[in-house]
Amino acid sequence: MRKNTVKNLRKAAYIAWKDVRIYYFSTPTVMMGLLFPVLMFLTFWIGRGLSVSEALPGLAALTVFFGSSSIGVTTLALERTKGTFDTQLAMPVSLLTIILGKTIASFLYGLTITIIPVGILAVVSHHQVASPLLLLISIAFSAIASAGLGMILSASAKHVHEAMTPLNIIRIPMMFISGIFAPITSLPAILQYIAYIMPLTHMVSSLQYALLGLGNIQIFLINMGALVLYTMLFMIIAAKRLENSLE
Repeated sequence: MRKNTVKNLRKAAYIAWKDVRIYYFSTPTVMMGLLFPVLMFLTFWIGRGLSVSEALPGLAALTVFFGSSSIGVTTLALERTKGTFDTQLAMPVSLLTIILGKTIASFLYGLTITIIPVGILAVVSHHQVASPLLLLISIAFSAIASAGLGMILSASAKHVHEAMTPLNIIRIPMMFISGIFAPITSLPAILQYIAYIMPLTHMVSSLQYALLGLGNIQIFLINMGALVLYTMLFMIIAAKRLENSLE
């Protein structure tokens, strides 16, 4: 059992490295990774009268959420369009291993494009991060959960737009009721209940604690536990959707 688990993890790592090497070092992807955080920050910051420090949790949450969930959608849909995905299906790997590999690749991309701009802005603004270690953990857990969400929508898509359209329909409303732009307590009761079952809310809350010290360690641990559960659920659903799309 343990031997098979290690073997499957190696196969997932190989798939992840293949995606990173082929897709993530390309010029368009690198440019998106560099420009997206800057544009997202300016959109979030300009006109709100916030300091850079106050805006950092929102910037980090939006960057990791959109970055990690978008890149996997693009790579998987492109592979299915070109027919190269059939090569992976011919390999002695399970569909869950394929999903895990692509989720890991998306996780690494989201982690990287979030840590770099957030770190630079924290240094430039002389902001003292409340807990650098918890910040890294929070971004990592947020990235893996976001990547899993992207996999659900891309698992059965034959073209990029088939996955991106429903993904944006889900992601954009999340932005406005997750605590990024306004406290969740200021929302109507029904929206508050909805907000607390969304992964983005747990990302924002954990980043606020790690960056600004808002909240407490118990809430942070609950957020991390929720993101782990979301990740596991997302990958299982993605693998099932991929299996159904192949029948």
